[in-house]
Amino acid sequence: MGVFTVLTDYIKNTFSKLNQYTILQLLWVIAIYYFVLNSLLDFASTIDDMTFNITSIKEILEYNQSILDFLQKYEIVWIELTILIFFASIIVILVTHIIFEDYIFIRSCSRYGGNLSLWSLIIYATYKLYIFTGSYYGIVLFAISAVLHWVKEKKSNLLRRFY
Repeated sequence: MGVFTVLTDYIKNTFSKLNQYTILQLLWVIAIYYFVLNSLLDFASTIDDMTFNITSIKEILEYNQSILDFLQKYEIVWIELTILIFFASIIVILVTHIIFEDYIFIRSCSRYGGNLSLWSLIIYATYKLYIFTGSYYGIVLFAISAVLHWVKEKKSNLLRRFY
């Protein structure tokens, strides 16, 4: 069995586990990787332009800039569409729960718009954090994660005292 076969089997196994809910989470993880890589690239190029030669990947950087320009250009549309999907999901959930109360599949799928709008909002917040922090995005993201972990631990310790 070759390396290529092992790799394709791994990819098939990974993607077969994806569903309509985990795909949104995967998109968020991809967005985080994308923004962290961009911030590291910005940080490395501001430290020393001489040791970090980026001329060899000029075409990739131009494509990357076009993606960032696209996100900036359609930022308002993104947030408006997220809000519209949220309100549409409320209507769809109400209608399907009233009309199709015995159809479990339809009722479970009707909630997807709410999940879509929530994850779209999370990805948008991730994007805005990247825009706000720039080169320091990775550091800020790590700091936010550390603070959230600390709060979670303190909350857990506080709850243990009462139970």
